[in-house]
Amino acid sequence: MKKSIGLFLLILIFGTSGGAYIAHADDDHHEYNEEHKNHDEKEHDKYEKEHDDDEKEYENNYDNGYSEDNTYTSEQGGWNIWTRSLVQNTDTLPIKEAKKATFKIDNKTLGFYVIPKNGEVFVPAQKLTEALGGQSTYYETSKILITKIKDHQLIFRANTNVVYENMFKTPMPAKAFHFSKDIYVPVSVILNSFGYSIDWQEQQQQFICQTI
Repeated sequence: MKKSIGLFLLILIFGTSGGAYIAHADDDHHEYNEEHKNHDEKEHDKYEKEHDDDEKEYENNYDNGYSEDNTYTSEQGGWNIWTRSLVQNTDTLPIKEAKKATFKIDNKTLGFYVIPKNGEVFVPAQKLTEALGGQSTYYETSKILITKIKDHQLIFRANTNVVYENMFKTPMPAKAFHFSKDIYVPVSVILNSFGYSIDWQEQQQQFICQTI
């Protein structure tokens, strides 16, 4: 089953009939070949239907792990560390309300709208990936986002707490969600996965991210 999932998704992403499209964050500069886009959407809908039961089963197992009233802690866990295990962060978040925040990444200063929610700091996965020089493909209908930097790939789906990391289904500490034409995910998931550490600099009121 896992092999068939991997093969199907690889065909979807790298297939010769349509190719993978780079989804630009700025819609004004976003151009699609409609024929290929429709083809990709049809293929993606097939993928979504075939794996819907698999996603629901995993989500049910994960939801049974903890509820809003019961929190699980990890010595390594926190809003800025992705343990890839079923834990819920209980740390105090560096920000208290949704706002545009500054990120210092590899000597670049970037600004993203961030949202504190469910014990996590959420960031726009598509915009962040592209700002780091990566590629992304966003499927509006199914709210699935495929991001890639070099050889590292992440696949997110809104309203689920799993991510496919290089084709391996892995739990996230909170569910991704759709907001402002992007998929918002915990900052630790996307930045740790792409090889960055995250810290909060209180004096400068900014996130500091460095290559691990």
